[in-house]
Amino acid sequence: MAEREVEPLLRTSYFRVLIGDRELGFAEVTRLTSKTDRQQPGEKHEFESVVLRRALGRSVELYDWRRRIAEGVDDRRDVTIHQLVRPDGEIANSWTLVDAWPCRWSGPAFDARTSDVAMEELELAFADLVWHEQTRKEGG
Repeated sequence: MAEREVEPLLRTSYFRVLIGDRELGFAEVTRLTSKTDRQQPGEKHEFESVVLRRALGRSVELYDWRRRIAEGVDDRRDVTIHQLVRPDGEIANSWTLVDAWPCRWSGPAFDARTSDVAMEELELAFADLVWHEQTRKEGG
């Protein structure tokens, strides 16, 4: 009887995020969730929003994207999340948030009693969630 190959476990700390074709660094991406009403399977399909968190720097790029949306500009973008096998390693899994747009931007809270890093959050709504199948390289 052939032995079954044990699939390695993947860590959630190794990932990359692309907004459009631009890679941006984030400390956290909240859970990707697709759900359907329990009473009517297949009729009402929903995606919960996803929050991206990162240390606040001087870039206003995410804030400006949110401002354009708030002003009525249709600036939807595909957002791709790559889960990596290891830091700077090959892609293990990849998801795309199709036609994503920022429905909320939050800046840092300030507290003189702590030395926490200032964080910004971008909450994304999107039209579809696509999980891309990764092909395994030979010998890997």
